[in-house]
Amino acid sequence: MSLGRPGHRNLELETLLELSRSLEGAATGFEAAALALQTLVGEGRFAAGEAWWRPEDGHGWRTVGSGADDDRLNPAIAASAMASDEPQWHAGWWLIPVADEGVLGLGSGPDVSESFLLGVAEVVAATAQGGRLRRSLEEKEAQRSRLLQALLTAQEEERGRIARDLHDQIGQSLTAMLLGLDRQLERLDPAADAAHGELRRLRSLTSVTLTDVRRIALDLRPSVLDELGLAAALRRFGRELHERYGIAVTVLVEIPERLAQQVETVLYRVAQEALTNVVRHAQAAEASIVVTVSRGFVQLVVEDDGVGFDPTALTPAERIGLIGMRERLELLGGSLRLESAPGSGCSVHGRLPLP
Repeated sequence: MSLGRPGHRNLELETLLELSRSLEGAATGFEAAALALQTLVGEGRFAAGEAWWRPEDGHGWRTVGSGADDDRLNPAIAASAMASDEPQWHAGWWLIPVADEGVLGLGSGPDVSESFLLGVAEVVAATAQGGRLRRSLEEKEAQRSRLLQALLTAQEEERGRIARDLHDQIGQSLTAMLLGLDRQLERLDPAADAAHGELRRLRSLTSVTLTDVRRIALDLRPSVLDELGLAAALRRFGRELHERYGIAVTVLVEIPERLAQQVETVLYRVAQEALTNVVRHAQAAEASIVVTVSRGFVQLVVEDDGVGFDPTALTPAERIGLIGMRERLELLGGSLRLESAPGSGCSVHGRLPLP
């Protein structure tokens, strides 16, 4: 079949369109060249084809052939053809340079149109460039994920260190102060000694401060999460919210065994952020946390009966917590879904694949 005869221009355009579709998703220029040969030779457009391609490191050649007459080109001919900007006719082959990457050889008659050959080169070159851009984006996204994972890991480690310091150092110091104040109060006569009332006030202040320090330490890194697991940590957090804010929190965790530490940490932080938003914005009376395992995934659902909101109307500042939850889940291959409407409460759905 000769594509260059008069009246075959439409067929050439159709072939280029088919070629573009067949190259979609090619990751490298060499892969694009191989797919181009499959389309142009495998479907009878040309009798034979061959591609000589420079690897990305620039050393040597990679070759692929299709049809009856493979391996007709040699490195010297391929290098000479690649140095040209235009297709060349050589010994029964059209040699088509593709950018500075390689050469396509197509066995066909010399009457094939030059515009068609240039179109083939442009399609293959554009596919190769698209593959490079995709790889670059994938590498940058992978690097971003690694950096974010390292940041979150460092953040959890720092939270744990600060929590231990608060508990072991400041907490013990405040406990020692309480014991000292108690001894002083035992020695004083409440009716006769004017300092007794001041000491009682200081003792009360110290007791409140100790309680706050312990609460902050637990919020930073709850020891129960490491020691007893996700279920115990969520129940403790739910009880604390009820005691502090009056919100009735129901916790249901149905998992057969302890999950990986990283998975438990991510689920706890997502639930913590979701319930913190309930306290700040929802005006809710009740909330629930449900964790289940099904078909290789662990599901987290946090719901409330609050005022709800329009998720599409959130400001950038209001989206920060949502973005943080989503990024934590996505780092482990998971996803986040939010359901809410004014007057209808809110549901946060987190999903993670089990290792």
